[in-house]
Amino acid sequence: MGHKVDWAGLPARIIEGTPAWALAVTAGAVLVTLLLVGYLTWSRLTARQAQRELHRRELLTLQAQGKPLPAEPLRMDPKPLLGGIAVSLYGLWGFARGTLDLPMFFAVGFVSMFDVLELRLFSLMYKSATRDQGWTPQLRLLQATAWAFVGASALANIAHAPNAVAAPFMALMPIGAAWVIELDLRRALAGKQVEETAQQGTKPGPFRLAGLLWRRLWAWGFRKSGLDVTDRADEMVRRARARDAADASYALRKALKEQERLEEVLQDAPVSRGKGKVSPERKQLTVLNRELEKKIRPKAQAALEMADTQDPEQGLQLMQRMAWLTRADDVALLDYGPDSPAMELLEELNIAANAEFIKSRKRAQEEEKKAADAEAASKEAVAEREVAEKRLEELKKALEEAGKEAEETARKAAEEREAEEKRLKALREERALLESSDATSAQLYQKTAEELEGLKNQLAGLQKERSQLGDSYAQLQKQAQEASEKALRLEGEHETLRVRLERLQDERTRFENEAREAAKKAQEARDEAEAAGKELARLQEELLAKRPVPARSGGVPKVRATLDADTKKQEDPTRAQVADIYRNLPEDKKALRGRSLAREIADASDGVLKMETVRKSHISDELLAEYDQRPGVPGPREEADAPQDTGQ
Repeated sequence: MGHKVDWAGLPARIIEGTPAWALAVTAGAVLVTLLLVGYLTWSRLTARQAQRELHRRELLTLQAQGKPLPAEPLRMDPKPLLGGIAVSLYGLWGFARGTLDLPMFFAVGFVSMFDVLELRLFSLMYKSATRDQGWTPQLRLLQATAWAFVGASALANIAHAPNAVAAPFMALMPIGAAWVIELDLRRALAGKQVEETAQQGTKPGPFRLAGLLWRRLWAWGFRKSGLDVTDRADEMVRRARARDAADASYALRKALKEQERLEEVLQDAPVSRGKGKVSPERKQLTVLNRELEKKIRPKAQAALEMADTQDPEQGLQLMQRMAWLTRADDVALLDYGPDSPAMELLEELNIAANAEFIKSRKRAQEEEKKAADAEAASKEAVAEREVAEKRLEELKKALEEAGKEAEETARKAAEEREAEEKRLKALREERALLESSDATSAQLYQKTAEELEGLKNQLAGLQKERSQLGDSYAQLQKQAQEASEKALRLEGEHETLRVRLERLQDERTRFENEAREAAKKAQEARDEAEAAGKELARLQEELLAKRPVPARSGGVPKVRATLDADTKKQEDPTRAQVADIYRNLPEDKKALRGRSLAREIADASDGVLKMETVRKSHISDELLAEYDQRPGVPGPREEADAPQDTGQ
């Protein structure tokens, strides 16, 4: 870089300082190289043309045989992007020669390691991609490698850019070219996503740690936002509206409960005789009523109106969230010991599964009803078809009888015609005899006219009878044709009803399977809840067993004697009383049910305090001390009352 090369006079200096034989050899080598490159190019084009012709013939053969045509192989076409690739190559060349100060030979290798290798990787992606398999892990690896080289090429172009304005445009050249090349591949493989399966025996490392942290970061963002990664944009909006409606309804519920509590307090409070004095509860009630009318209730109404609760899915979302919001205290204060009601509460909260099960059962019942109706209609169609077939058989028999009668009538008419011909022949012979016997012409004419008149009357009668028989035969044919058309129509209706019955039976089977699956899932949820309850009971028993028992506590030792005796009983009426009293308590008083319920059971048990009552109600030490002071309550002997103590 210390001196500037004079490129203008370089050809003249080369020609003047080079021998003639060297120039001839160089020209010959260049010519041979050009011929070799041309031959290789021509042979490659010929091979491609032959391959395309073979592929076209195979397609024609498969089309003639009626077989499905194979998918056309994917091909990369970088010709429209030669401009961007050339600019990227120029930037890489300048970076290699100017920034890295590499010699020309090594600069060629440096450039080939980026843009040329990128084109090679994209070409391999097109060759290995198939429309049936989609984005395979190998294809993803090639894509990641190619885009890594594209990023490095973009950084090199930024470093070689002459100023800050040109830097983004220089970086855009390799990125835009690579993106346009990949667009065609993405279009061909659209919708073909292969699930990534976890590799067995994967070793931990920094790259795997970075990938897991990246996924965990996005999962945390989705969890904080309350979004589901499987939802579409419209589903996210609908779910958010259902959550907003549930939150607004819950706020309205709390306000109404607070209003009810304040009204009860004001009703029970004594009337103040002082003038101008307003109790704090009345002030709170006034403020609460104002907020209810102006803010809380209109907000809940608007949220419910926007939630599209007429859609069953939206209604389920609303009810599910309301169930968790209103029953959160029950879940927090739930007893997880033996015979815990956790499973029942879990079933009550699982509104979606119960609704889906009920919906599946209703659909199955509706489909069973439709199938029964279709089967009844099919039976009616079969009965009508049988009646039509019987009618058709009767018409066929009547047609055969009419045909026989017509044949018999035709035979009789032929016999009568033959008899008339014989009679005419006899009359002709008689006429000949009369003419030969010198009868007068008048007598002959009169006799002949009488005979002709009789023959005309007979012929008219025969024609009338023939027309009547023809009308009867045509009417019978028309009735037979109508019966045949009716039989065909009934057969078509029967086939349609049969197909509909089969479809309804398939749908009924599918809905029954869905109902069984929903019942199976509900049973699995119950089993899991039972297992969790048993595990919690076991852990609680272990904790109780490991908890140190003091030598003397106020009131507890006297109660312990009845606890050991009561655990042996199979039936415990106090436990049923606890459950009944707990179910009848209002929502806002269930949080305080432990101590008050224990006092009620202690007052009603006639000096006998049950073990289940102690466990369910969480009796405090103060209550046990109060219970300990009751007369007639037995207590175990303490250490002070032991025999060894008395002996001293």
